[in-house]
Amino acid sequence: MNKKSEILDRITNDGFPNKEVAISLEEFFDGNDDPGSIGCNIYPDPPTIQDFYITFKRMLASDKVQDIRIRISDANDTEWFYTDAVYIIGDATIEEVTEMVKKLQPDEIYTGWMYGMPVNVEEVHSKNVYSVWWD
Repeated sequence: MNKKSEILDRITNDGFPNKEVAISLEEFFDGNDDPGSIGCNIYPDPPTIQDFYITFKRMLASDKVQDIRIRISDANDTEWFYTDAVYIIGDATIEEVTEMVKKLQPDEIYTGWMYGMPVNVEEVHSKNVYSVWWD
């Protein structure tokens, strides 16, 4: 079974596509070379998959970000999973998150879970949650 199928089986057991789910940074990017999987509407100079991954890894290496979860929006229309939102969890302020993801050209950054808390993510206490969204 390939990686996408393994992840899809697991999130389907969690209720996807009827319920909100999110996967880890490593799960989303390991084996992903599909430029249509994230930020695909950024024009004219879209970041590469590697740009997204490196930016998020740097964020996790900071003392301001404890976790990053990738929302799964779709599993059928692209070679890999498609996401329109990434959840940043930690002590960073919205201004700090905005600065950290600037290179990734998000359309908006929301405070909280943009689509509701994913069913397969533990409840967050005393941490900030931000939704970084691409149209």
